[in-house]
Amino acid sequence: MQCAYSRLTLLNVFGILELILPVKIENAWLRWIDSNLPFSRYYKDIYYSSENELEESQHVFIAGSELSAQWREMADRDSSFTIAEIGFGAGLNFLQTCQLFRETQYKPDRLHYIGFEKYPLSCGDLARVHSRWPSLAKLSEEFRISYSDHSRGCHRLHLDNEILLDLHFGDTLSQLANLPSHRLIDAWYLDGFAPRLNPEMWQPQLFHEIANRSKSGATLTSYSVAGNVRRNLQAAEFVVEKRPGHARKRNMLFASQKGVQGSTSKAASSHPTSAGKSIGYTANNAYSRSALIIGAGLAGCSMAHSLSRRNWQIKLVDQASQAASGASGNAQLALRCRLFQSESELAQFYLQSFLYAQRQLHQFTKHSNLNFHNCGVLQLVGAMNKRKDLDARRLQQLYDKQVMQVLDIKAASKLANSQLTEAAYYFPLGGWVDGSLLCNLYLEHPNIELITDQNITSLKQDDNQWQLLDKDGQEIARAPIVVIANGYKASGFEQTSQLPLQSITGQSTIIDTTAQSLSLATVVCGIRTVFPAKDNQHNLSASYRRGIVDGTVKAEDDRQNLEGAQACFEGDYLSRAIQSAQISVRCNAKDNYPVVGKVPNVAVVQDHFLSRTRFRETKKIHNGHYFSGLYISAAHGSTGLATCPLSSEYLASMINHEMSPFSHELMNTLDPMRFVLREMKKKR
Repeated sequence: MQCAYSRLTLLNVFGILELILPVKIENAWLRWIDSNLPFSRYYKDIYYSSENELEESQHVFIAGSELSAQWREMADRDSSFTIAEIGFGAGLNFLQTCQLFRETQYKPDRLHYIGFEKYPLSCGDLARVHSRWPSLAKLSEEFRISYSDHSRGCHRLHLDNEILLDLHFGDTLSQLANLPSHRLIDAWYLDGFAPRLNPEMWQPQLFHEIANRSKSGATLTSYSVAGNVRRNLQAAEFVVEKRPGHARKRNMLFASQKGVQGSTSKAASSHPTSAGKSIGYTANNAYSRSALIIGAGLAGCSMAHSLSRRNWQIKLVDQASQAASGASGNAQLALRCRLFQSESELAQFYLQSFLYAQRQLHQFTKHSNLNFHNCGVLQLVGAMNKRKDLDARRLQQLYDKQVMQVLDIKAASKLANSQLTEAAYYFPLGGWVDGSLLCNLYLEHPNIELITDQNITSLKQDDNQWQLLDKDGQEIARAPIVVIANGYKASGFEQTSQLPLQSITGQSTIIDTTAQSLSLATVVCGIRTVFPAKDNQHNLSASYRRGIVDGTVKAEDDRQNLEGAQACFEGDYLSRAIQSAQISVRCNAKDNYPVVGKVPNVAVVQDHFLSRTRFRETKKIHNGHYFSGLYISAAHGSTGLATCPLSSEYLASMINHEMSPFSHELMNTLDPMRFVLREMKKKR
């Protein structure tokens, strides 16, 4: 897997990338014919054959791709098999593939399925289509529980620890081109509407992008044997053949990627292929599939969860006596989406992260003792902490109403069941959760060992193994992979010392309820955040001080918390009876966005670029500019509940040699290398 910057020229990284990535999306426009058979009004065609769509799917894609044989031949049981489908539709091919995977004894460890769909079916339409397939009822219900029918970009869903689904909504070619050119796809299903009905999808560029992401020997199947499809595949170095079709269709198409490492683009040929090693990726054996994580807060615990479900052995090290001892352990943490009023990679990141965290919390609530209180979050419009007020009309254009709604004072007050002082942005999918319970739930896996009361002060790499050392130089643990996730202390190591991380100290105040406040029905975020009552008390969060204070509770901070919280409500709404207070320290980056990715080797980067007479735009960052096997997830700030889980999935995908849920541009945006390059540009 290539480093994040390999497809981005250096001069692009010195400012935040503002790409056109609208986050709203249009659903499929259907009419129904012949007993719930969906017909697309856009493409003027049916979604499935009227002659038993399950049999056709089985013939063309499942049997046509020879999946059972491919899985049986994979000797490495710790591997992952990756399928990508163009034209996901209602997920028939996905469901039948999952059914076969669960029924197959000899197979790889995991199935990673990547679906592309321009017009996703609404939840109601999806359920109606699924009613046609009673043999897939259990699987389709599992799928629909996590399915989102809105918002452009990648939606990552877990059916279980074995089956991972990435659904990319939006223009297929754009979504595919945004993915890193990692050669990880084992099989392709081309199931879009016919080329004559959907010519804008079946372009030569589509096959170029497919080739750039295919393993050597990857298979491709399609019902379409149109001449231009076959010619485009051949131009992309696929070997193409016609095979018998289903029922009255004479032919179907089968193709395989040639067993050579050349490709259709220079960008692809410079990337490691499936036979090579990715950043931080080592051979799949029991010893090398081990990792160390520093920090047992949300970032570290979610990281342990993501790697352990991929059969990695994890040692999680923290200086405290228990997990979630810092800011992550607050009894009430709010889940909301950070809003942007322009379309950008960062807007996409915060939206994807919010939706992924919400799905994960619902799954945990269903299958564990964790309770995600999906009460919604109201963000008062005058307290967004922005230099420039957000434009409500622009937000409504950008975000689907399932994500965010603009409410007047009357509507917002009705939802809160309390009289508010301002209009609000409403997040119906938001809510709150106990941070300590969540962190400990992340750690409930036999592959995770929590090591407490150990203050790691330095890291040392020896023979491809990283050692965690205490202040006396004693080794605490070692492994080929290390993820630094200890918040504001993440820049305390020699390897990370030049990352501009900042500490922010906050004090939360706990007060008694009143007869009025006991009825508060949602989280309300204003100058301060007020949570619904828990054990007849309210949590008011939080004061804001740069740097680390002495750790003592400050009466002034309690006073400011009370005033800021009361300002959200009309009348004398809140009690003045303070019961307790809690101090915690968050971590922010200089540019106020998370720092997630491989740790750059600053000395190597400086030597490589500053020795040149010109800081050329064409110079690229590559794997050698990073420390091998060393990663970081930090600076999640006050949005960590939303951003940590998907950031952990991204790093786990990178470490485990899987296709990323992030675009290559988003990877660049989060990469800690951004700070190194900006500083070097200043010096030039």
